[in-house]
Amino acid sequence: MKDLQKLPPTLDSREVAEMVGKTHAHLCRDIAGYIEIMSKNPKLDSSNFFIERAYKQAGNGKEVKRYDITKKGCEMVANKLTGEKGILFTAEYVERFNQMEKAIKTPRLTPNPHYRTRMIGTAIRDVGKTSEELEKVFGVAHGMALAVSMNLVGEAYGVDMAPCKALLPAAEEVSYLNATGIAERIGLKFKTGKPNAAAANQLLAERGLQEKRGKDWHLTERGKAYGEAKPYERGGHSGYQIMWRDEVIAALK
Repeated sequence: MKDLQKLPPTLDSREVAEMVGKTHAHLCRDIAGYIEIMSKNPKLDSSNFFIERAYKQAGNGKEVKRYDITKKGCEMVANKLTGEKGILFTAEYVERFNQMEKAIKTPRLTPNPHYRTRMIGTAIRDVGKTSEELEKVFGVAHGMALAVSMNLVGEAYGVDMAPCKALLPAAEEVSYLNATGIAERIGLKFKTGKPNAAAANQLLAERGLQEKRGKDWHLTERGKAYGEAKPYERGGHSGYQIMWRDEVIAALK
């Protein structure tokens, strides 16, 4: 069997004819003329540009000439084109050859099923270890840590972790309120009827659930039982905002 990777990448003359807006017969006639001229110079090998082939026409089975055109051959065809048509053809064939050359350089490995199985087992064990570290460092819930670690480990090992994600524990449905939501719930409003978030923040501070440090509110030890500091990003600014669980309403009342 021939080693296909040793053959130069080529485009079918039928494709090229469509790309340059010519009939296939017209392009083949041009190529035959190029080959005839090159044959006059012994230093030139036309097969580095055009390789004659044949194909059977659909319907009648008649053999018709075509060419495999190398990158050099496409350059020669492009040189005969002018204006926009030449630019578009050059851009298209260069892109096509780049893709083919990249595919040739990428090694194709035959997977070893036993090695693959061991790798999946290792990846799953690493998911557990990674999720533990995420929980410790970022203080996130167990299910969230598992989901993130599956993405990280799966990408690192090249293993599809999608089937494992179906095994993630269901997240607890927890609703959160910001200061505006709390003000709405307990009736702290301006004369206009809009909720007074500033008054809600002050009340939270009076109950010992949060304290002001600089310009920002921070949870107290008591407040951690009712809320969480969650990251946010708005208008190019990022930071943390305290979000409160429903239980805080009873604590405030």
